[in-house]
Amino acid sequence: MIGKLYIVGVGPGHHDHMTFRAKEVIAESDTIVGYETYVNLVGDLIEGKEIHRYAMTQEVERAHQCIDLAKSGKIVSLVSSGDPGIYGMAGLIYETLAESGWNPKDDLQVEI
Repeated sequence: MIGKLYIVGVGPGHHDHMTFRAKEVIAESDTIVGYETYVNLVGDLIEGKEIHRYAMTQEVERAHQCIDLAKSGKIVSLVSSGDPGIYGMAGLIYETLAESGWNPKDDLQVEI
């Protein structure tokens, strides 16, 4: 069973700046992956979830882990600061998926 991967922008750091949808998908997820600082910013929203924290410069490792976890059936939120399509991990996720032969029509679902 294939899960789902959400690429979530947590804004500049305070919950007031996060969208309702960002909070909703974090709540729906059973696994959270991200740069340690960004994961810590949403700490109160992710209690009880499987959490994978990474240091800066480990973007490629984060991308691979998110994809692997989602393909194993987990619902994964990859947390990024700001807009994940511009400043975050979305580009790297899609590049990694494309290199693996990903077909968005019938493979892993990804939402930004």
